[in-house]
Amino acid sequence: MRETNENCGGRIEEITCEDRISALPDDVLVTILFSIPTKDAVATMILSKRWRFIWTMVPFLAYKESDDDGSKKKSVYWFLDKSMESHKAPVLAILSIRLGPQCPSDANVGKWVESAINRSVWVLFFKLVWSADPTRMPISLYTCKTLLHLQLSHKILVDPPCTSSLPLLGNLDLYYVVYKDEASLVALLSSCPVLRYLCVKRKKDDNIATFSVKVPSLRSLVLDTPALRDFYITDRSGNSFSIKNMPCLQYAFIKGKYFPDIDQLLRPLSAVLSLELVLTHEMAVCCGTIKFFRLIKCKLVPCNSDWMESLVPLLRNTPKLKSLIVDYRSTSQASNAYPLWSSDPECLSSSLEEFEMINYGGIGEEEDLVAYILENAKCLKKATISFIPEIEDCKDIFIDRFEAIHRVSKASQLFF
Repeated sequence: MRETNENCGGRIEEITCEDRISALPDDVLVTILFSIPTKDAVATMILSKRWRFIWTMVPFLAYKESDDDGSKKKSVYWFLDKSMESHKAPVLAILSIRLGPQCPSDANVGKWVESAINRSVWVLFFKLVWSADPTRMPISLYTCKTLLHLQLSHKILVDPPCTSSLPLLGNLDLYYVVYKDEASLVALLSSCPVLRYLCVKRKKDDNIATFSVKVPSLRSLVLDTPALRDFYITDRSGNSFSIKNMPCLQYAFIKGKYFPDIDQLLRPLSAVLSLELVLTHEMAVCCGTIKFFRLIKCKLVPCNSDWMESLVPLLRNTPKLKSLIVDYRSTSQASNAYPLWSSDPECLSSSLEEFEMINYGGIGEEEDLVAYILENAKCLKKATISFIPEIEDCKDIFIDRFEAIHRVSKASQLFF
């Protein structure tokens, strides 16, 4: 690059600036573009002839638009369609597409997936939130020999052929998709012989009455396998669940507005080491009747439920509990039930070392709970309390109250 500069003597000097970046080899430039957003990588084509086609060799493409209704906004679909046509990399390692309501309902979304499969895609994320009906993916998706991680989300119809085969797929995410029928789910899972991680989020109209998962290789979110270590379920369908035989379970997360057979879902979790529950009233009552004999860490997220009356029974059933977290971020009202506080839970006298309350808002039950733990947890080492922004001005008053509470454990420390 050349610039002109007039010095103090009136002479015009020509200054040459070396473009060292453009002088780098193609593979180095591709690596640089790999680390920036796709739209910025494509924009480099206007820099010079040297840069015109560099972006077309980047093995990672990501396209994203908002899920919100934005009729005045132009869909990223148009940019996606044109750039995918120009892309020339022999291997497209990662393709991530998120299309919102702006995407035209007549768009042939499957052709991009087909293009990625033809170029040996490794990771494919596809989220479609449009006004049209759920769309089918190309049949080739279900026979892709190179796919390692697949994520399908929202307006996608899962309808694999009987010849489905995904020999390398280790991670599968199914978020609020629609299944053709129960056989389609069975066909998809049975085509994944090395599947290790499965994450499922469901909605009412996903056409599955009995959600059965039987994959011997699965390590996360499996309903029938003795090797299960992690169990994560977010469910809005209101369907029943029945699980069993999970002696190796280490972590479980349960969130759902209504589980008809909550006992059949929670009781098999009795051997879990770490448990996180977004509490409904029914869930809280059920937990008070289950012996969690190995539980070390428990996080409770009250969700406008009368859960406090079940807290002491739950603590009685967790003799090895070391860490208790109560997170009030999902509730807007206090529990109507008042607990019968008791100092006899075994964990309070022998194991509980850490207590944390998140989003303390000055409600009476919250202060009572903090006082209960401080006054009865003999092994407590650390108690942490975080406040909601609305009480920031009077936070010091609450801190003084907590520091005045008698602590049975002389080694305990308070953090705010």
